[in-house]
Amino acid sequence: MRQFHFVSLQLLGFLLVFVPFPRQIFQVDAFAAGTSKGRKVSSSKSTGGGGGFGAASKAPTFIHTPDTSESTQQLLQFLKAQKAKGLDNVDIGFHQGTGVRGLFCTTNMKQGQIVCRIPSDCALALSDPNKNGEDAPTVAHGGANFLEMYWNNEQNKRLWSPYLDTLPKRGSEQFDPTPDFLEEDELMLLEFPRLIQRAKERKEQVEKVAAEKGISEEELKFATWLVSSRAFQLSLSAPANEKDEMPQYDDRGQVIDKAQKKTIRVMVPFIDMANHSSDQPNCKLTLIDPEKDDAWFALEATRPISAGKELVISYGSGVDSSVELLMDYGFVPSSNRIDSIMLEKGGDDAIAKLDGWTTTLDEDKTMLEMSRDDPVLQKILQFRIRLKESYKK
Repeated sequence: MRQFHFVSLQLLGFLLVFVPFPRQIFQVDAFAAGTSKGRKVSSSKSTGGGGGFGAASKAPTFIHTPDTSESTQQLLQFLKAQKAKGLDNVDIGFHQGTGVRGLFCTTNMKQGQIVCRIPSDCALALSDPNKNGEDAPTVAHGGANFLEMYWNNEQNKRLWSPYLDTLPKRGSEQFDPTPDFLEEDELMLLEFPRLIQRAKERKEQVEKVAAEKGISEEELKFATWLVSSRAFQLSLSAPANEKDEMPQYDDRGQVIDKAQKKTIRVMVPFIDMANHSSDQPNCKLTLIDPEKDDAWFALEATRPISAGKELVISYGSGVDSSVELLMDYGFVPSSNRIDSIMLEKGGDDAIAKLDGWTTTLDEDKTMLEMSRDDPVLQKILQFRIRLKESYKK
C-alpha cells in the first residue's frame, strides 16, 4: 500500500461515500501465477532537430513508446473533462527496455514543481470516510469494498469505467502476483519466515472476508491484489514531529509510524500508474489544498527531471524492504538499501545470517539462469538473491 500522511479530514468528505449495494460476481481467469509483464516494443517517439542559427538545442531522449490504446485515451478524456491539470506534461507509455507501463515526463521539470494534478473527486475511496477506515481494517476488506462499491455496482461501474478499464486484468502482462497467490510448496521456497507468514495471513484474511461477505475467494483475492498494488493509504493524522525525517525502526527492521492512527485507502486514476524506485525516486504524491473544496492529488518533482525520463515514486512508507514490496506489489526491486537495515535488525521471523538459507547465493544465481521458462520460480529466486546480496560482509 502506498502511503502518505494526511493532515485534514475535510478532503475525505469529497471522496465517494460507501453505500451498501447488491453484490454480483465478476468473472476472473483461472490461476495464472507469475505472468510476465514484459512487452516487446520497438518504435520510439520521434524528436525534431534544432533550426535557425547557432547550435541546435539538445533534443530529449525518449525511452518509451506512448500507450495509444482506446482505454488509455478514454481515461485521459475523462480526466480532462474533470479538469485535471498537467496531463500534457506526462505520457502514459511502455518502457522500451522492460516493456513495463509507466508515466514519462514530456517536458523538463524543476525540483518542487507540480507535474500534474488530479481532482480529489476523481479518487475512489475504498471505505466510508465517516468511519475513519474502521470498515476496512485489512486490505481484504478494502478489496471487498472495491467490489461492492464500484465493480459490482452497475451505476458506479459505468461512471468509473474510464478508470476501471485501465486496471490490470488477471493473467495480463501488468498482473504481478503477490505471494498469497502461490501454492503452499511454492510459498515455502521463499524461505524467509516473515514473508511466508504475511502471505499466509493475507490468504486467511481473504478466506474470512469472502465468507463474511458472500464473495468467492478467487474474486476477492484478485480484488485484494488490485487494492494492495494500486491504492494509496492516507493517514488521518499528521506526523508527531514533521521535522524528524529520519525513520525509526522496531526490532524487526520495520518503520515505526508514531503518529498513525486511522487510515483510508484511495485509488487515484493516472497517478497510480507511476512505477516504483527504492533508491532514486524523482516524484512524490502530495495533497494540494486539502482543506478546500477543490483539493487535488498531485505528483511533485523531488529533483530536476529531464524530458523523456520516467516518473517514479517510492511505494508504501517510502522505506519498505523487499519483503513489503513483494508482499504488497508483487515485484522484487533490482536494488534496495533498506534490505540491509532490515536484515541487520533481524527478529525471530528473519534469517539472521547468510548461512541460514538452504542454498548459497551462487547456487540461486545458477538456478535463476536455468529457470527462465518458470516465472514463478524466477521471482522466488530473485527475492532470495536480493536478500542474500544485502547481508553486510
